[in-house]
Amino acid sequence: MLNYFSSIAGLALCGLSKGPAVPRGFRVIRKLGQGGMGVVYEAYDESLQRQVAVKKLRDDISSDPSDRESLLEEARTVASLRHPNIIEIYSLIEHRGGLYLVFEYVDGLTLDKVMDPRRRLYPQEALCYLRQIASALDYAHSKGVVHQDLKPSNIMVADGIVKIMDFGIARRVDDLALACADKVRGTAAYMAPEQEVGGAIKASDLYSLGVCLYEMLAGRGPFKNVASYFQKIECNYRPLSELEPALPPGIDEILSTALNPFPERRYPTAGALLADLERVLGSCA
Repeated sequence: MLNYFSSIAGLALCGLSKGPAVPRGFRVIRKLGQGGMGVVYEAYDESLQRQVAVKKLRDDISSDPSDRESLLEEARTVASLRHPNIIEIYSLIEHRGGLYLVFEYVDGLTLDKVMDPRRRLYPQEALCYLRQIASALDYAHSKGVVHQDLKPSNIMVADGIVKIMDFGIARRVDDLALACADKVRGTAAYMAPEQEVGGAIKASDLYSLGVCLYEMLAGRGPFKNVASYFQKIECNYRPLSELEPALPPGIDEILSTALNPFPERRYPTAGALLADLERVLGSCA
């Protein structure tokens, strides 16, 4: 395995002809996508002879040394996580002002793409995914790491196995890039009310998990339009059993707890939410 933050003085950026610049020793196979954090490539690690994903972080990240160090420190913490349902970071390379994450490559689809063709998941399928997501969240929380931007597009699925991406780092990138801008960080549709006023805690991830659960079973999120702060505070969403009458009524109580606007009234852990979900959905075909 690569040494996470070993000496990188000798690493120079090299590009394939007419291709993207990547750290020396990595050969780009194809571009996987581009999002809020930057551009991602599938690549081949020629030293360790394995496929990896290389993410070049956004160029507009603050150049302030203390800000960049806070991002590096966040990445070090996330890189220490070892869980079968969390995508592993192999290395973070800093060179000539650019930052590159090298992490585990997963040949699959993000959960939002899994849902696209059908709009919603079968209860047992959603339960299977929730088991794995809950396990990853509780593990990360036990290590003091909060995801801060849990949503289907940050959850990879490959052959039924879930892998969560971007623990804490996506939010940190936004914080640095938008430090001087009057903008809300995160993804409004999945963000807990307290995050909209500047706070992200473990309970915030559990709120986001509740939104993901609602979307998995309903094929749409609980809130209409922009999912405003006031909609969340007033719990202005339709009970899931009204949208999907085949679901047991007990699902509404689970979501009412998960989406409670007061963090202290939500489930204490993802495992506690899962236990209730197992009880309610366990008999669903």
